[in-house]
Amino acid sequence: MTKVEIDPLTRIEGMGKIKVEVENNELKDLKFQITVAPRFFEYLLTGKRAEEAPRLTQRICGICYVSHHLASVKAIENAWGVTPTETAIKLRRLMNAGGYVTSHSLHSAFLAVPDLIGLPEDGRNFIALMGKYPEIGKAALKIHAYGNKVVEASGGRIVQVVTSVPGGQTLALKEERRRELLEEGKEVLELMKVYADFVFDVYEKDSLVCSQFPDLETNFMGLVNGPDDHYDVYDGKGRIISGTGKEVVKFDTNYYYNYIQEAVWEHSSTKVPYYKPEGVNGNLRVGPLARLNVASKLPWPVAHEYEERYLKLFPRPCLQVQGFNLARIPELIAGQEEVLQMLEDPQITSTDIRKPVKSRGGEGASFIEAPRGVLTHHYVIDDNGLIRYANIMAPTTYNHPLIQHDLYANAKIYASEFADKKKRAEACWRLEKIVRAYDPCTSCSVHMVDFDLKVDGKMVEVREVS
Repeated sequence: MTKVEIDPLTRIEGMGKIKVEVENNELKDLKFQITVAPRFFEYLLTGKRAEEAPRLTQRICGICYVSHHLASVKAIENAWGVTPTETAIKLRRLMNAGGYVTSHSLHSAFLAVPDLIGLPEDGRNFIALMGKYPEIGKAALKIHAYGNKVVEASGGRIVQVVTSVPGGQTLALKEERRRELLEEGKEVLELMKVYADFVFDVYEKDSLVCSQFPDLETNFMGLVNGPDDHYDVYDGKGRIISGTGKEVVKFDTNYYYNYIQEAVWEHSSTKVPYYKPEGVNGNLRVGPLARLNVASKLPWPVAHEYEERYLKLFPRPCLQVQGFNLARIPELIAGQEEVLQMLEDPQITSTDIRKPVKSRGGEGASFIEAPRGVLTHHYVIDDNGLIRYANIMAPTTYNHPLIQHDLYANAKIYASEFADKKKRAEACWRLEKIVRAYDPCTSCSVHMVDFDLKVDGKMVEVREVS
């Protein structure tokens, strides 16, 4: 029996590991474990004033904070029947798009692409990428920094933003700052094109890059908007399609619980959501790959050009896991084009950014597309404005069982290599690449802990699920 642990998994947010067991050159078992300790944010919210939730929940993560901030405030507004001002919504869309620029540039250039460009085994990292392709590395750094500037201008600070409150925003965008961001943003869009062409060139010249990962047929879920179901990452209806591209259901996200149920696994501290009518095997894949499968098109011209280029390699519905990494490129450009669209809107500097709101009882849920996929916040608020129930489902909870399946499928093919010390490093690297393709945010996903206590010398099993 050969037992291999990949611990820690590298170039992901948070902590995780993979356990592989091989016997007689055949795979006996594989487990993908998220090992971040749960922080029980749902419990921490219980009894708090609802308007505190957008500030508290973004502390779940130092990368997805914009997404949690916005999903939280939208859920409260849905519970209270509040519609923020048009300028407030545009400022939120600006912040959300800036978050995409920051997150997608971080994952693509710093975490994923070093796996794809033929770097030596001991140098698959961003530093080595900078050494081999300095102009690409510099472009990635500038793109990432610009996204942070947009988030700071609309969110009040770069990390853990503070401006979204029930009824609107607390910070207006100054005209001078708008002009500065718009001017720099146009330059950054040109840098994105250079970076995008570089990544597409890798895929278009190396067919193996496009086909080396598993391609399980699953359901896909994402937000869509408008009569033509176009791409939207801030608002819209939830849409689920099958692995063959057939629409399964389209639903009001405020009533997501009619369609989505959650379970827990013995070996990991994450919850596992699934499509309720299909039972626990009704997996839902979310994220960039799912969004480009579910939506009809990207509604920005440059992003749509790259989407068409993407679809030549990964036609809809794409099942190939490697499609995640390339799908982020049209989305990165879409984020930048939405930033520019918002900055060019004369209403963006209006001071009509907030409606007066009184706390009240109610129940509300919201979906927002975090860079890694659908993020759900759901609150029940009592008549005193206190949260009595909170539920949060992060993208990695949806993708967790798919990551597990894809790792198992790959390890089964290369089982003999785990038993061979000379080939083991390469086999482990293949598994890490699969995990990185999903860009899991493990800190967002943890909601369950299983531990043992001794009471009067006797072992007592305790399980907590938040």
